[in-house]
Amino acid sequence: MKLLISLILLLGLFLRIYDINNNPPSLYGDELTIAYDSYSLLKTGHDQTGVFLPLTFSMGAGRPAGYVYGSIPFIALFGPNELGVRMLSVLSGVGIIFLLYLISKQMFSPKVGLLTALIASVTPWAIALSRGGFEANFALFLVLLGIYFFMIGKNKGIFYIFSAISFGLTIHTYPTYKLTLPLFLPILYLYQGDFKNIFNKSKIYILISVVLIILFGFFSILETFTGKSEERFSHINILAQSDLIQSIEQKVNLERNISNLGITLSKYFHNKPVEYTKVLVENYLQNFSLNFLVIHGDGNPRHNMVTMGGIYLAQFMLIFVGIVSFWKTSKKNLLLLLLLILIAPLPTAIVGIPHVLRSSLMLPSLIIISALGLLTIIENRNRLILISFVIIFILQFIFFTQKLFFLSSNEYSRFWSYPAKVASKIALEEKSNFDYIILLDKIDNIEFAYPVYGLVDSSEVINQNRNRSGLEKYNLKKFDNVYIGYIPDSEIMDLVNNLEGKVLFIGAPETAKFLENFETVVGLDKTTILSLTKK
Repeated sequence: MKLLISLILLLGLFLRIYDINNNPPSLYGDELTIAYDSYSLLKTGHDQTGVFLPLTFSMGAGRPAGYVYGSIPFIALFGPNELGVRMLSVLSGVGIIFLLYLISKQMFSPKVGLLTALIASVTPWAIALSRGGFEANFALFLVLLGIYFFMIGKNKGIFYIFSAISFGLTIHTYPTYKLTLPLFLPILYLYQGDFKNIFNKSKIYILISVVLIILFGFFSILETFTGKSEERFSHINILAQSDLIQSIEQKVNLERNISNLGITLSKYFHNKPVEYTKVLVENYLQNFSLNFLVIHGDGNPRHNMVTMGGIYLAQFMLIFVGIVSFWKTSKKNLLLLLLLILIAPLPTAIVGIPHVLRSSLMLPSLIIISALGLLTIIENRNRLILISFVIIFILQFIFFTQKLFFLSSNEYSRFWSYPAKVASKIALEEKSNFDYIILLDKIDNIEFAYPVYGLVDSSEVINQNRNRSGLEKYNLKKFDNVYIGYIPDSEIMDLVNNLEGKVLFIGAPETAKFLENFETVVGLDKTTILSLTKK
């Protein structure tokens, strides 16, 4: 048993860490700000805006602290690079495999535990979450750790304290858990059962864990109001989406005007609460669709790296087999897993369409239930069915891995701010050859990329984030002779020609038509990613 789980963990580690420095090929915006905030904390104790040991990070639009602080050891070891910022997620992914093994073993049997770990190690959703510096993956690890500690707490009460700490850290790592955990924890408490006996045995530990949860919750609420921890949510929830607001208002007005009920009665049937309810329900149900789970996923190549579903078609079929087969014998356990699946997409529905990161709490239950289905097929000893499932599974796995390791990093390089990495490298190589190097902020995330790839001193970054030095009349960040910021297209050549000395200007592809004697740089996707001119 130990040998098998060790081999599964090694397989999971390989699929998550292989070529991680180059695939994905660069750091995207969130990874860049995490990397530099961790680096700045390591060097100075302040984030890149100069705040001392913050609990939320303004460069991440109110990012919680968990992943940033958790990355500091790896940033110290590897530097603020791809491996440094992704290592926490890689290890979280391997930890998730092991925790799913322990949890499913606890709930069902060692056989189910092994099959769960095997499926978790090769599931596309789990692999994609682990190959980027995603807070959601670390948070998923923490919540599973909290669940496992809670389950074994009935035998050793001290684990209730560890469980409370894990859950508390979860809400300070990824914001969707501020909604899902308060809904799920009472269910987990009821699932445990035998309340009176457990409380009598572990009274002190339980009381301490409750106090800890309250403290973590207090600090979370405090950051919501004082640290702008919900700044990003306030801009992306369905009540703040201007296109949706306009669409709903137009629909309601039209229906009221043409309804034969008249204005007085029609307002009870045609109004904003009704329309927003429809949007919420539609958003919620899309998380259970075949299109999201199996075929296309959420379509975002950053957290859905091969733009296919999060689970294999074979898994989708196994889920139904698992539910039917174990409903009579393990109804209590299945109910817990199914309720977790139902709770998980609620934050996503409030924001919009299905989202691999925000709905990731669905994944553990989907994996465990599919393992139940696979065990059923194995124990029934129907070779034809078993071979059919294995063939379907292997074929999908081959297509997934070939795209992940041989295509996606090139095809979707722009989604990972690859042009910003190339522009930063060019600027660093040419610094000594020019008096001025200007990086236009139309290059996505360039203002975060250059300090990371250039290992710019934290004091310089903090100073420029607070007060930009500028260049002539333009409000640009200045790092030695490198300037980053916005310049109107029509004024670029005037600035370049007016500066005394040698000048290198690097801009986005569309800037080329405003440049004289320009050159272009081609990216991994064989298209132009940068345009530049020299004087």
